[in-house]
Amino acid sequence: MNRIILLDFEDRDRDYLLEENVDAFTIRTSDFNNLPTILPEARAIFYQLSWPVEEEAMPSGLAEKIQEMVNDGARVVCFVGKGHLYQLTGVIGPYPEIHFQDSAPGETILPLPEMPYNLVFDKFADRVAHMYKLLPRSFGADDWEIPAGLGETWKIIAKSYDGYPVSLLIGKGKGFIWLLPWFGQENIKVVDFILKDVFPLMELKGKETEQVDWIDKEEYLFPDIKELYLKKEEEKRKFEERIKELDEKIKSLRQTQQEMFNRLLKAEGRELKEAVIHALRYLGWARVVDVDEYWRNVIRDKEEDLWLIENSELPLEACLRKEFLILVVIRSSRNWATDDDCILLQRYKGRRMQEFDNTRMKAILIGNYFNLVEAKLRSNPFSQFQIEEAEKDGNGLLTTYDLFMAIKAEKEGQVSREEIRKQIREKSGLIKFTY
Repeated sequence: MNRIILLDFEDRDRDYLLEENVDAFTIRTSDFNNLPTILPEARAIFYQLSWPVEEEAMPSGLAEKIQEMVNDGARVVCFVGKGHLYQLTGVIGPYPEIHFQDSAPGETILPLPEMPYNLVFDKFADRVAHMYKLLPRSFGADDWEIPAGLGETWKIIAKSYDGYPVSLLIGKGKGFIWLLPWFGQENIKVVDFILKDVFPLMELKGKETEQVDWIDKEEYLFPDIKELYLKKEEEKRKFEERIKELDEKIKSLRQTQQEMFNRLLKAEGRELKEAVIHALRYLGWARVVDVDEYWRNVIRDKEEDLWLIENSELPLEACLRKEFLILVVIRSSRNWATDDDCILLQRYKGRRMQEFDNTRMKAILIGNYFNLVEAKLRSNPFSQFQIEEAEKDGNGLLTTYDLFMAIKAEKEGQVSREEIRKQIREKSGLIKFTY
């Protein structure tokens, strides 16, 4: 399988990769009891070594399992932060040659001048937050390979200014272990870059190396064959440029067209409110009024979050007193909706009816509940009692997931924005869209 294991990373790092369509799973070294069933699913493991683990204890059996996987083709990338050597060997196994020697912050890094190994440092060298010198001796300017034991290859990927290795790649069997400096909060971005840009080029380089016999070197090729090789390289270059161009377009479209809608499924607080405002404006409401902004110069309880009004011609104050008004309350939670969330709808509606002398109102609770669970796996957060009460009061209960899916359906041409607005306006109780 292609699952990526993030060892001793944070859940937010996993979420970052999930947004980039990478199947990632976070786990702690201290939770090794669950690792044997998970590790075989992964072809790449990224490990963050930072600060000592309690009592200098690492789970027994972990290094042996990872060594076995590396022999079988797994790739293990270790970000070596401020910690101890036992934390590293507890994951990758014993390597007596390796030791940790502090290196001055901001020290010049000399990367291996070879694609694709140099790409990480070309892009992220200025973001190195900590690094150790990993071997006890320095190497000359042209020394990048280190003699190794049977079945292993050692390559220096980067050196300090005085020649000490600060990044090593240890080839073992069909896989490898790659030791990198610590990039701090940027570690996860380095992971993403390695997965998308470095690993594919490594695979391509490996295939070329495997297939080239000395008899096929350029100096032995006849002109016609040499010309075809050159054409092949040109086509490969064009292909890589096209893939890069498409990746940039995907990234741009994510940021400009989808990112704000994605927040409906993951955000909380002010960020969630902004996402709901963006979504409702996208659906075409003439006015989506942020209540906090409307009353910003008035000392009073703001209570509901938004007002939805379909008339853009009358002054806002006239609309509040004459037009059909939808009050929106926005909530987020890791669990179910509370009764208090739902009770507030009718309470706020009653107060606004009195205040604006307008009985043409409806209140809707829009909630991002179970917000740590993948959206499609979430349960209905509203109880049957809450749904029935909302229906009696003419109010609505809507999850941000259903709102997101309705907008997705609109973009796919299954339903119009007007129809979505109509259903929000007319349906009471639990709002489920039909399209």
